[in-house]
Amino acid sequence: MKKYFISGAMLAGLMSLAACSNDEGVVADNNGAEQQFTITLASSGDRATRAAADRTLESEAAGQSIEKVTLVVRSQDDGADKNKVVYTYTLDNWNGTATNYDTNGHGKKLTFTIPKADKLGAGSYVVTAVGYNEGNYTLSLPNKGDVVDKNITATTPTGAEAKEVFAGEQKFNVTADKKIEETDASKAIQSVDVTLHRQVAGAYGYFTSIPAKIGKTEVASIRMVSRSKNTVLTFGSFNSSFTTTDAHVMYMVNGSVPATKTAKFLNGEEANVLFSAKIADWFPGGDENIDGVYDKKDTNWTKHYSGSYLKGSVFASNFIVPFSATQGKSTLELQLLDATGNVLYAWPVKLDASNDQIGKTGETASADLFGAGTAMGFAETADVFSLFRNHIYSIGIHKQDTTNPDKTDPGTDEPTDLSKIQNVVIRVNDNWEALHHMSIDE
Repeated sequence: MKKYFISGAMLAGLMSLAACSNDEGVVADNNGAEQQFTITLASSGDRATRAAADRTLESEAAGQSIEKVTLVVRSQDDGADKNKVVYTYTLDNWNGTATNYDTNGHGKKLTFTIPKADKLGAGSYVVTAVGYNEGNYTLSLPNKGDVVDKNITATTPTGAEAKEVFAGEQKFNVTADKKIEETDASKAIQSVDVTLHRQVAGAYGYFTSIPAKIGKTEVASIRMVSRSKNTVLTFGSFNSSFTTTDAHVMYMVNGSVPATKTAKFLNGEEANVLFSAKIADWFPGGDENIDGVYDKKDTNWTKHYSGSYLKGSVFASNFIVPFSATQGKSTLELQLLDATGNVLYAWPVKLDASNDQIGKTGETASADLFGAGTAMGFAETADVFSLFRNHIYSIGIHKQDTTNPDKTDPGTDEPTDLSKIQNVVIRVNDNWEALHHMSIDE
């Protein structure tokens, strides 16, 4: 999983700023100790060096393409100024400004100095950081001098899908002699580390041998619909203890404000679309060999996305603002549709019986600063389950680019065969906080 670390540090004496000379926010202060923030983005994949184009969810890879990081520092001392914003800073052009820090070029970092006028005096503080791309969300970022009582939120533009966004925060104390408490005094830079985690969920479907017709009607598209869909993210109730796969996994919904319903379940109940794919985007001209399924035998197959996919497959995905299950109502349904949008066939979607999410009680993040999450009141089941923050839900397996588009690689590149009208499994990924297998019932 990719991790984002934000370090707040105080140096005794003058520090060289050569490593960040292209950052307009860096101001040297020659009169006393300097205070620095070092932002480090550790990445295990090439996507960390992409230009400012949004990453699409093309596999389970934990990539990112964040271009901006905004820091907000608030006082935590009791009194009228508690939660007053004492410092803010936005890093623009992260990929173009930050420097590589490992031998493979798969990580970046940037250090900048707080200007003299904004130096932090003795007291208690909390730093919150958000990594994002411009225009993807309307962010409720406070200004310096504001006294705030709510967590930062991010709202998707009307009609737009969720995009990746990262956030995290950490408390720290500054002593009278401008030192950070409970740090390693032997180090030249004493750091406060903050890990930024992904704040959205993800879902994808990877299919092959899709029925070309249901009865006499041609299948034109495939989609996943959900009981709910949210539009606002709350950056709170952070999982600061999560650092590795399956360690301290949280089942947290940090989404709210339902989206307008745009679809229906097969039984006519209202639904939202999580992801969809047009068959013609992958098989121009339709079922070329007229054998009743869209698969690798159709030589007109073409990739619709830039990644590598098994020949004869169809892939669809989205990032998702997390949402809670609706008690007593199944959460997801996979559907085949005709050219006019009528549902021809549908499968209920469920979590695999061995999935760790089953039996857990989820929480919803608090809108209030440092407010505790609220338990949902019922346990997750195979059919009635939430889509949690930083969990990815998949039908089929597409972990990475496949080296052989002619051959299925079980456990790595394995689209689900829909010709058998069988169960299809949802999973949750180890590059994210959790990966959930789902299945569809006949």
